This record gives sequence, C-alpha cells and structure tokens, in this order.
Amino acid sequence: MGSTPATEADTRSAILREAVTLFAARGYDAVSVREIVQAAGVTKPSLYYHFGSKEGVARALIEQFMSDANEMRLSVFEQTNGVRDVLETYTREMLTLALRYRNTLAFAFSIWFGRSSLKELIKHAEEYDQCVMREWVALLVERGLSGRVAEVTIKAYWALLMQELMRVVQCPEFTGCANSLADEMATLVLHGAQAFDEKDEK
Repeated sequence: MGSTPATEADTRSAILREAVTLFAARGYDAVSVREIVQAAGVTKPSLYYHFGSKEGVARALIEQFMSDANEMRLSVFEQTNGVRDVLETYTREMLTLALRYRNTLAFAFSIWFGRSSLKELIKHAEEYDQCVMREWVALLVERGLSGRVAEVTIKAYWALLMQELMRVVQCPEFTGCANSLADEMATLVLHGAQAFDEKDEK
C-alpha cells in the first residue's frame, strides 16, 4: 500500500492511478473496491465520495482519456491544412497520447473486445466513436474529398490506427517511430482513397 494522499485531489488521482493499473493487468470485473483502496492508500468511503462506485472509477478513467483525446483532435483539426497533414499530425499526436495512457487503453480494449459488466460504458464509448467519425468525415469533405471517399478514407485510417494503438498496449517497450509511421499510414490510406475514387468514376 502506498503513502496516504495528502489532499482530496491527491486522493482522487491515487484512486485513478491504482485502479487503472489493476484494471489493465487483471480486468475490471476481477478487481475489487477493497483492492483499489488498499493500493491507493485510501478508505472505501473516500472512493465512494469521489466516484460513487467502482463503475464510477472506470467511467472517470475513460472520460479522462476521451477529454484529452478530444482536445488534441480539435487542436489538430485547427492547426493543420490538407488531408495528408491532418492524418500525419493526428497519428503522431495520438501515439504520444497512447504512450501516456497505455494502461487506460489496455483497460478500454479489454472491455471493448472482451466480456465485461460495463455495458453502459461500452455503449457510451461506441456513441462517442461514431460522433468522432462523423466529424472526421465532415473535415475531410471540407478539405476536398467527396463524401463517399471521405467515409472510406477514415474507416481505413481508423482501422490502421487501432492496430497501432494495440501495439502500444501489447508491447510495454514500444516507443514507436511516430514520424515514419504517420507518413506510411497517410500514404497507404490516401493511395487507397485515390484508387477507390478512380474506380467510382468509371
């Protein structure tokens, strides 16, 4: 058990830090509230005060990542020009974020692809992803792609990106070659989009 947190903010951070480590290692359903508070050096009432329940802790972890990811995405959208620029920049920034949130992503993937009692949280994450995809399509159309090509482009890009995020989770030693990877992904996706567009025109 770690040292006792000094303030309410420290208490909240300690609970999140220890919970995500346990969730990532063993899965949400296998971890008890008692184990979380023991690892964090706090009491059960402290956890219930800050989060309401173990599910509240899980929700806070996912929302924390989503908030930072959303802020990053909006910044990338605003500061880039063209389709390739936004894809490359977003890839670099997302890989950097993934390294920071490796345990959160491991936990998120475990509930997304495995069995979990967190049905509402999964539903919320799916709705968030759909919203993000619509914003991506709108941006790519604004930057010159047709609607159908934009949809195909972002679906292909998202699949590749998820694969790389899983690599971050599965390989603790992974540091990534973000610049070369960003270039490779953008090239692959845009070549595919161009081929799809040409086929569509025939």
